[in-house]
Amino acid sequence: MPNPAKHELRPPKAEPRPRAAAALRWLFTACLLVALWLLPAAQAHANPDLEFRTITTEHFVIHYHVGEEEVADRTAMLAERAYERLTMGLAHAPSIRTQIVITDTTDTSNGFANAVPYPRIRLFAAAPDTMSVLESYDDWLDILVTHEFTHVVHIDTVHGVTRLLNAILGFGVAGKLLGPNIVQPRWVIEGLATMYESDTSAQGRHRSALFNMFMRMAVLDGRFQRVDQINSSARVFPHGSSVYMYGLHIMHYIGMHYGKDKLAELSHIYGSRIVPWGINRALKDVIGVDFDQVYEEFHTDLERRFFAEARQIRARGLRQGRRLTFTSSSGSSGAHTRYPVWAPDDQHIYFYDDTGQVQAGIRRIPAEGSRIREGWGIGNQGSSPDIERVIDIEDNGRPSFIGPNEDQIVFDMVGVHDLRYHWSDLYRWKGPDRRGREQLTFGLRARSPDVSPDGRTAVFVRNDSGQSRIGMLALDTLEVKELAPLEHVQQVYDPDWHPDGTKIAYTAWRDGGYRDLYIYDLVAQTHERITADRSQDNSPEWSPDGRWLLFTSDRSGVYNIHAYDTETQKIWQVSNVLGGAFEPGLNHAGNEIAYVGYSSTGYDVWKMDFDPETFLEPMPGIPAWPTADDSTPERSADAGRKPSLNSKPYRFHRTFFPRTLFPSAAEFELGSVFSSLGLTLAVQDVVEFHSLVGSFEWLTAVNKPSGSVSYRISRLFPSFSFGFGRDYRVRNGYRRYVYDPPPTSAGYGEGQPYQLDGYLEQVTSFAAGMDLPVIRLARHNADLELSYSFNNYKNLDDFDDIVDPNSPASNLPAVGNVASIELGFRYDNREGVRYAWGTETGRQLRTNLSVSDKRLGSDYGDLRLSGSYTEYLRMPWPGHQVLALRLSGGISAGGLRGRGPFRLGGLSEDQDVIRTVIARAALGEGTTLRGYDPSQFSGLYYGLLNAEYRIPLIDLDRGVGSVPGFLERMVAVVFTDWGMAWSDPIKFRDLAGSIGATLITSLKLGYGERMSLFFQYAHGFDSEFGIDYFRVFVGRGF
Repeated sequence: MPNPAKHELRPPKAEPRPRAAAALRWLFTACLLVALWLLPAAQAHANPDLEFRTITTEHFVIHYHVGEEEVADRTAMLAERAYERLTMGLAHAPSIRTQIVITDTTDTSNGFANAVPYPRIRLFAAAPDTMSVLESYDDWLDILVTHEFTHVVHIDTVHGVTRLLNAILGFGVAGKLLGPNIVQPRWVIEGLATMYESDTSAQGRHRSALFNMFMRMAVLDGRFQRVDQINSSARVFPHGSSVYMYGLHIMHYIGMHYGKDKLAELSHIYGSRIVPWGINRALKDVIGVDFDQVYEEFHTDLERRFFAEARQIRARGLRQGRRLTFTSSSGSSGAHTRYPVWAPDDQHIYFYDDTGQVQAGIRRIPAEGSRIREGWGIGNQGSSPDIERVIDIEDNGRPSFIGPNEDQIVFDMVGVHDLRYHWSDLYRWKGPDRRGREQLTFGLRARSPDVSPDGRTAVFVRNDSGQSRIGMLALDTLEVKELAPLEHVQQVYDPDWHPDGTKIAYTAWRDGGYRDLYIYDLVAQTHERITADRSQDNSPEWSPDGRWLLFTSDRSGVYNIHAYDTETQKIWQVSNVLGGAFEPGLNHAGNEIAYVGYSSTGYDVWKMDFDPETFLEPMPGIPAWPTADDSTPERSADAGRKPSLNSKPYRFHRTFFPRTLFPSAAEFELGSVFSSLGLTLAVQDVVEFHSLVGSFEWLTAVNKPSGSVSYRISRLFPSFSFGFGRDYRVRNGYRRYVYDPPPTSAGYGEGQPYQLDGYLEQVTSFAAGMDLPVIRLARHNADLELSYSFNNYKNLDDFDDIVDPNSPASNLPAVGNVASIELGFRYDNREGVRYAWGTETGRQLRTNLSVSDKRLGSDYGDLRLSGSYTEYLRMPWPGHQVLALRLSGGISAGGLRGRGPFRLGGLSEDQDVIRTVIARAALGEGTTLRGYDPSQFSGLYYGLLNAEYRIPLIDLDRGVGSVPGFLERMVAVVFTDWGMAWSDPIKFRDLAGSIGATLITSLKLGYGERMSLFFQYAHGFDSEFGIDYFRVFVGRGF
């Protein structure tokens, strides 16, 4: 029985009712069947193909999965060579080995690196595709390793007080808590790495005609970015590549005019500063002038260079066509436009388009062009009314027609294979549904298809383990054949059928940095090399009569269309443009070329006449570049053996140990009432199979310790997590009347010591969960979560024998054990675009079923079901206006007493802008009834509708020089909320409603931390409980 003296009330140990017990058994059985149904597919792919092994060299530890031995061997050799060059150039060497993880689970070309808390690099083995900003390389893996290891050496450079703090909190040299060089503008970090990738190779992005094109047109068109724009990665083409491009050229300018040793000195000077964001002051200390002056000098130097180049190009006579697409007006054009293809009747041109204004996909435009409506407002969003949406896809998709009609197209698209791999596959579209598609390959990593003239076979490029080769797909049987690769050829690109179906033209990269044009004869089964130079030759396209082979080349330093005459075996220059001309496509009449042209606002579809009489002699080839390095530099330590022959199985515990302690002081965490002093310890192995996080805090207000520990294992499929913790909180709403309560009690007050309104509660918790991905498609994701939680609630303000027997009855707290098993499901297909604020289209569904029962270890029994559905509707007019609707609700059996009811209300007054900035946690507006006090309504049931109309007002995109801060956008939101939490039956008129408005300012703090500042007014309609408030806080929309 409950003990009134201890103010506790526990439920009696009653046997469950037969009907409830039967329902509970049914629920457990259903959960088990769902898990058993989903697990076989998961277990069949429980990463047996990702068995990791480890190579150890003098300065590196390389982890790779079986099948990547050749890439791992070369990485070991190239990394040691990069170590010798970079540690000398930057005058610093990491004190411990750098960990490198190589994966081939994506067709994206990229890498990541950091030196905090320890030196580590992750490399994606796939090489870049045509027109990638990474395409200029003599050895892709060498440039990638060099670029990422530059980051490691740069960020690892730490001196002074910061180094002492790292030694104390980083267990000596095991880890680093602080790295001043990482708190710099991204153009400094990426610019330095991009400069060294070029200086230590024969190509790199400093010699890239693509990067020079971006910079040249920005200068010529007067769209050279301001200092504040490159400091904060503004939404200006080429968007994410801007920090690399400007940073590279700035670093090169400083190195050429002030000395490259100054760049190393800057790294050491900034690495000794404990106060961040002082790049201007640090640069002045090194070279004697601040960054604003350097930037002005740099701009003037580029103007001299590129205006001279423009005069040379114009002197030959411009050869360019007419621009057809102005997707968003001259202020913001097509951005990323690719693969123009003529329709079989030459009346339309099909192309891939990603403007950042609407969903990407394959479009078509009349061959004569289209009408244009000038853009306005957010993102300068205009439109071309005559451009039709054909297929909505998620990534670059090269279209190719099947047969003489326009009703079937083969294209490629990146999707998710086996729930884990982001690989490209081929699809067939049959009109007119723009979302209708048939998948032709599964996990084949196939891209760049071209259908044969007879419509039976699609030739494509197949990516695999850092290499690529040509494949052929029979469209009727889906049988795949591959061409035997040429010796020394690592990558192939852009295959194109000859009109008679007997030859295939393609480009290939081979050892030494050569990317040349080839022709494969299907009858003779031979490869003919057409070009042999250091130029980048791309995108071959046959003329309808088979005489001409058009392609794009940078042999003059500018990307132009060229033509190879198969009769005379001579190369001619077809276009002569200021920007660039790419991916030519001849119409079936053979008299017009559609191509991708570049201006400072991005890529668009252009059209020009095809007339051999106007061709130009090609410009002299690219000046002699440095000789490419050996792609397999053997190390004496290997004695001629491949490093992978000495590899060992991966052991996670070798990197799974503490490296840093993260202190926290006066930390105001949302949902907690106490300031605290504490330490956090995070441990994760380098391959990210296992993670462990532990935190300890001393709650200064109550002089008690709290802490938690959580562990997650991602090596298995599904992933599992476990957690344990103890915390303290004040529980309000429990009024008691006691004699002389101790002053230390939570509800004690000087004015009324006889009455206590709360108590101090200790919460001890344990949780275990399983996450299982159910759906992974390009635009659709679904997950299933199964978890068990146990919580013990204890009243620490126990006052024995001091309750006043003559006082009103006390409101007794609900304490004891609450144990639950929960089953959750989440579906999500929300989408946004670059120029929108938040999500524009799609929906999200969440459901959660929770069962508490004594057989789970609970003192209470309950059944709770809750969920939410969110829908986003983009308005059909320009301006990225969105109607967002969210419906949520829940029901409970009421067995948890004071802990069970749902609570509904507005945001807490304590959740202001200062606290949210300190906590680095934006407040979510989901499941809030604005215009009311927090937890104003409670009950066994709740329902809530949130409706918002979001109106982007203005793109600010403005900072102050090199000051670390940037204003992005202002958005107006008008909202209304309607809902209620109740236990007894209610009517519609009992719902509480509110209305209000929010002005949202999106900004960046420092050099990239993005947040949204909400200025919100809300008015509650309820005459009894509704309030008017105005609050400012850091938040996020639902």
